[in-house]
Amino acid sequence: GDWQSVANPGVFLHVWTEVQRQGVYRQHDWTVKADADAVFIPQRLRVHIASMAPPARTPVYLHNIDFKFHFMGALEVMSSKAVDVLLSNFEHCARSFGRNGGEDYFTMQCLDASFVGHMSDFSLLDDKYSRGAGWNMFDIMPCIHPEIVAYHPYKHVNAWEGCYKVAMGINTPSDFVSCDFRWHGDACAQTSTRGHNATDPNTTKGILVQPPGRLPAVFSPPLTR
Repeated sequence: GDWQSVANPGVFLHVWTEVQRQGVYRQHDWTVKADADAVFIPQRLRVHIASMAPPARTPVYLHNIDFKFHFMGALEVMSSKAVDVLLSNFEHCARSFGRNGGEDYFTMQCLDASFVGHMSDFSLLDDKYSRGAGWNMFDIMPCIHPEIVAYHPYKHVNAWEGCYKVAMGINTPSDFVSCDFRWHGDACAQTSTRGHNATDPNTTKGILVQPPGRLPAVFSPPLTR
C-alpha cells in the first residue's frame, strides 16, 4: 500500500491460531498485538483504557490513529471478548475477504463484520507511516509526546532505545545528534544542532550527552470516546 503495508493475513492467521490454542489471553481483560519495531509503553495504555471506561465483559476494540481507516497494525488493542469473536470468525473472514491485503485492515473488517463495536482514541499510536514521504527512520522527535502509547517504526535497536529513553524522560532530544550529522546507526533528533566530535567513540548510539537521572514522563490523558 501507499504506507508500505504488507499482505500478511495468512501469517497472522497462524499466530492467532496459536494464541487460541494456548488460551492465555482469557486470563486478562485486554489483549494487545504490538509490532516488534513499535516502542510500546504498557502502563500508558492502562491509563487510557481506564479513562475511556469501556463496557465490561463486552467485545470491543480500539481505533488508534487519525489516519486512513483509523486502525493501524503497529498497536492493536481489543478486549478478550473481542478476541473470542475474532478467533471464532477468522477462517470465515479469510474466505470472505481474502488474504491479499494488510493484516490490520483485514482484522478491522473481520471485527466489524462480526458486530464487534469500537471506541476511538487517536492518541494511542504515533506512526511515521501516516506522515507520507520525508520522515527519518532514526528521528526520535515523535517520542516526546507523553500521551502516546506506542511509537512506530523504530527498526534499528539504537533508534528504538533512543525513542524509549525520550518517552520515559531519561533523555531529551537536545541530547541527541542532529539527523543531518548522524553517523551510521545513530538515533537522532531533527531539532538538534549537535554534531559529532572527531574524538567521539563510535558507540554513542546518537546520544551525545549523558545527563543525570531524570524523572519519567507523567501523563494524565483526557477522556476520549
